[in-house]
Amino acid sequence: MPKLAGNWRHLAAIGLSLFSLAGCAVNSSTGSMQFVPLMSEAEEARVGAETHPKIVKAYGGVYDNDALGGYVAGVVARIAASSDKHVRYRTTVLDSDVVNAFALPGGYVYVTRGLLALVNDEAELAGVLGHEIGHVDARHSAQRQTAAMGTSILGAVVGAVVGNDVVNQVLGVGQKGFLASYSRDQEYEADKLGVRTLARSGYDPSAQADFLQSMDAEMKLQARLAGSRSGGGTSWFASHPPTPDRVRAARAEARATGIAPGKGRRNRNGYLSHINGMIYGDSPSQGIVDGNRFVHPQLRFSFSVPKGFRISNSTQAVMVTGPEKTIAKFDGATKAAGVPVASYLANSWARNVRIGNLRRFKLNGMNAASALARVNNYNARLVVIEYSPTRVYRFLLGTLPQVGGRYDKALQSLVGSFHRISKAQASRVKPRRVKIVKVRSGQTVASLARRMAFSSYREQRFRVLNGFDAAQTLRRGERVKIITR
Repeated sequence: MPKLAGNWRHLAAIGLSLFSLAGCAVNSSTGSMQFVPLMSEAEEARVGAETHPKIVKAYGGVYDNDALGGYVAGVVARIAASSDKHVRYRTTVLDSDVVNAFALPGGYVYVTRGLLALVNDEAELAGVLGHEIGHVDARHSAQRQTAAMGTSILGAVVGAVVGNDVVNQVLGVGQKGFLASYSRDQEYEADKLGVRTLARSGYDPSAQADFLQSMDAEMKLQARLAGSRSGGGTSWFASHPPTPDRVRAARAEARATGIAPGKGRRNRNGYLSHINGMIYGDSPSQGIVDGNRFVHPQLRFSFSVPKGFRISNSTQAVMVTGPEKTIAKFDGATKAAGVPVASYLANSWARNVRIGNLRRFKLNGMNAASALARVNNYNARLVVIEYSPTRVYRFLLGTLPQVGGRYDKALQSLVGSFHRISKAQASRVKPRRVKIVKVRSGQTVASLARRMAFSSYREQRFRVLNGFDAAQTLRRGERVKIITR
């Protein structure tokens, strides 16, 4: 214990020395005083280039639609030409349903198809991109990196102490989203820069505030769907909180440009044409959540969760949450051919964890093994299923000690539902897609909402998707978004 306390004092001293090295100067983009980051712009560009392939991998790759990618790149070019620093950006549309957009120093801009589905016209997209480019122009990421260096060093020490695969699966949840957050002042600065860039680019500068309102409505809807009063997740919501103050400030900044709302370029029809047919939600390449079932048509397997449990999918893993903080994490891994699945569990996946009750069994014709462990204050069960000689799938199941065995049967049914699917079954799995339709005479929000490919909250989803408030009615001939199979 004395040695650990000494390490903490040493880390604190490092953090203080880092801040003592950072001076103050006027930012050329914002005109405000700020800390000078320790990283040079050349170093930022190098980090951006090194990070790019990791970003693409983490978000499921590039969305395979050249026309859409080229269109977004054109909007980026128009915005960048009117920003404070004329940088040539490389634009990537990411194959992810997470609502996110960001830019990295060195000329990298990213936008997910999840965010593109929420945007309602080209001006709103330009506002999001202008905001992100504003972060780069103001060097917010470098400032954040300087401020977070002490946290990063601390995280490295914790990782070295923990040092095992299973525990890191639980400890790692949420940390990236926390470190990615900008400060309140940085968000307001980026908003201001984004609005000014919109105006200089010929767009309606009020589009920035319009999208912030849509984002707020989406966050509240997702929280309601999850049974929570607050948002969450590593998305644009986590690092760009849409407070009413931000919306008001963005509208005030738009008025200050002297351009009345609706007078600049919006290009709703052109934008909607480009996203027509775009995948919405889960991609077949990453597996699809369909109610209480998760199915991966390309890898050809499926499993179901019990009533009261909820599935969320990402490129790294499938997370299942249940009552009383019961959790399950599902992912895949490789193993050497010929290595028994029980040996893989004990000597590879859980090599640094004390396990007990290791047993072997058959699961729907596949070799499997399980063991018990204590992981981050959870009573955990580790399950490995041998799908092929070199491919395994893994469940990490956890319940709090005070829960006892109340959810043992539910978790057993979750694992027991894992099975292979045939090629024919896989071919019948269809993703949801954005469909643009023209409102016909007599159609209403309620009638079009019934066409949404969801089993619940259809009208609320339709309104949020199209940026409609509770009183919005439809006009004959206007184009709107619905979600279909």
